[in-house]
Formats: sequence, structure tokens, C-alpha cells
Amino acid sequence: MIPWPAIPPPAAGTALGADLVHVTLALPRAKDVWDKAKWDQDKWDSIDYGNFVDVSCDCSGVTVERGRGGPLDHAAPGRVSLQLDNPAGIYSPWNTIDSAGSDMGRPVLGPDVPIRVATATGPLFTGFIRTVAETDDGGESTVQLTGTDGLAYLGDANGLEQPSQGANETAGPRLGRIMDQAALPALVDRQLDTGVTPLQATTLAKGALEESWLTADSDGGVLWATPAGVIRYVDPNGLQAPEFAEPLALFTDDQNEAPGTLCPISFTVTSDRDHVKNVVSVARVGGTSQTVTDPVSVARHGARTTQRTDLIHTLDAWSATVAQFMLARLANAEVTISPLDGVPTDDDDWYHFAHLVDLGSRIALIRSRWGETLQVLATVDGLSHHITLDQWTLTLKCAPGEQTQGYSRWDSALWDQSPWDHR
Repeated sequence: MIPWPAIPPPAAGTALGADLVHVTLALPRAKDVWDKAKWDQDKWDSIDYGNFVDVSCDCSGVTVERGRGGPLDHAAPGRVSLQLDNPAGIYSPWNTIDSAGSDMGRPVLGPDVPIRVATATGPLFTGFIRTVAETDDGGESTVQLTGTDGLAYLGDANGLEQPSQGANETAGPRLGRIMDQAALPALVDRQLDTGVTPLQATTLAKGALEESWLTADSDGGVLWATPAGVIRYVDPNGLQAPEFAEPLALFTDDQNEAPGTLCPISFTVTSDRDHVKNVVSVARVGGTSQTVTDPVSVARHGARTTQRTDLIHTLDAWSATVAQFMLARLANAEVTISPLDGVPTDDDDWYHFAHLVDLGSRIALIRSRWGETLQVLATVDGLSHHITLDQWTLTLKCAPGEQTQGYSRWDSALWDQSPWDHR
């Protein structure tokens, strides 16, 4: 774990770019890298943690993006992008002189340098530099950086086939073994639930990230990287905890909202039939397929099927459980609340929410119109922070819409019999 330096609370009225959001790099020194230290031992344990550089004063803005593209997509590696003014040349990929004046023989700022975006309240992104590009325009130098979180290391590991092993192990140990084989740097922390169902033996011949996703899907859990850079796996039991089952925040379009609720600047609610799948069939490798159906959805949308045949749990009964997990997210038309914008610096509730919200968080949105109220209880599938010197916009993508509440004026029609009628 990297002991990132503490960020002192900003003074009252501090401008956004001056002292609120900090972008910090952990730049190596020559002795850290080349003298039987971090990269020689694959542990990075001897890095000089005193060589943190706060680049906020040279940064005009930063964008963080994390999440998944659809209801059953996987959480992709998080991304950060920013541009630095480079008046002294210290961020240049040509610079090989470290802060102690030693020539490293390699660029000081290059791929795999740790980076964190954070405030005094907590981190918004923690990861590693992926690309460095300098533009020199008439002597004015700027450097564009991109970075990814720890999941990207799994995505880069292609995997080598091993003798089949790990029969009946659960998801947590399996994920740990995948990460070990991928030589996941020790600086990337892990928080892995045990898992609930035994898995088949595997050769781990696929890419490490693909193997990790397959393991999580077979167990019915979720894998992602947190804002603190921790690779986290939550199994089905963990997903029942209040952290994921109870709303983290309540959004409303009422300008006189109660304390603790959030009023977005704007939002768009989109209902999309394309993702409706109301007949779900799941088969483990070597097993018998198990099918679950939502008859109310079929009556409304017609039979729209999907199947999964590559999962590696060991029990056919668990196939039905996984199919039910999938059906819960797909049987009704997806309702996406996107974007749900707010400026965290304008509202203390928004500010604290921006640090707490993560993939899998639940939020409630209440909208009052035409003498009636619509309430949507949704899951955060994607989020982004776009931060400049004078603005911070948080955008959330939320799905699905099966938890839609209200608008129950359908009387004796079909929707009276659906899950919507007693919410």
C-alpha cells in the first residue's frame, strides 16, 4: 500500500484549482528502480515515499471515468486524463534526472508511476500512469498524461496455460491466484470476499482480467477497483449488505429539498427496450442448462432470450441462481438516469457524496409532476468526475429500472400484476 501524503483541509473559500483537488505523483529515484529495489524484487517495497510531487499547480483540469457500459457488462479499468504545464521540463519524457540529481537512464515520469487524485476528504482515483505525451509549441511545453487503475494490470496479463487445478475452490482464492500469476504489483491492494459456490478446476489460460470476470460471474458477485485503488470482489452474500442494498443518496427536483437530499442541475431519464431479456438460460461447463422466466415481462415485451454457457461453478442448481441474478437486471426495460449532474463545491451534501459514491451504490431519484410522484431506485453503473480550475461536475450513469416506483395508475391493466404495483 502506498502511504500517500495527507492533504490538509483547504481554507474557507479556497478556489477549486488552488487547494481543494490535488493530483499527486509518486516519482521514482534512481536508487528506487535500479539498485535491487522495487522493480528488481517485483514488490516496489523500497520506493522512496518522500518523493511525492503535487502537480496540482501545473494542472488545469483532470477527468476521471469509472464503470461499466451496460447492465451485465463488467467494470472496466478506471481511467484518468490530465494535462500539465511543463515550464521547467521536469515532466518531459526526455527527462532522466531524478530529484536527487542522479541520472536514472530512463524517464523519471513514465508508465507505471503511481498517481492519485484526491481531496482532504478522500481519494477520487488511484492508479498508475499509462501514457506520457509532450507537445512543444514554440518553447511552450505541455505534457498529456493518461492513467488506469489496478484492473489494467490484469487486462495486460495474457496468461500462460497451467495444469488444471483449483477444483472446488471458491471465488476469493481463485481471484487471488489469478492476480498472483499476473504478477499484480504489491502496491495494488486487494479486498476479496470468500465466494459462495465451489468452482471447477481451471488452467488459467485466458487473460487475467477475463479469468477474473469469469470467476466473479460464476459466483454471482462483482469485481471492480475502488477510488482508493483497491481491487475489490463482493460475493452474493456481500451484495446484500446495506452498502449495496440501501440508497446512499436521495435526489429530487424539488428546489426546496430537505437537508441531506441532493438537487441535480439536470438529468435525463431514458427507458430502453434493447436490454430487455426475460428468458435467461445458464449452463455451467459440462452441466445442464437452467432457465428462468419473467412471465409478466414476456406478456408485455414478448420472449426475449439470452444465455450463458461458459460459467465454471460446479452445481446445476447454482446455474438457476445465477440466471435469476441476470433476470433481475434484464427483465424490465432499463431506466438510465444519465447524466445526473451536480457541482460538489456548491453543496456540502454533494461534496461528501462525490467521495462516497462507488460502483454498485444505490441511489433514489424522486420527481414530482402532474400531481403524481415517480421514484426510481437505481444502481450506479458508471461515474465520472470532470474537474477544472473553477468547476467540478460529477456525472452518474445508473441502471436498471426494475425498481421503478409510482405511476401506479394502470388500474386493472397488466402492470397491476408486475413487480411495480406494490413498490
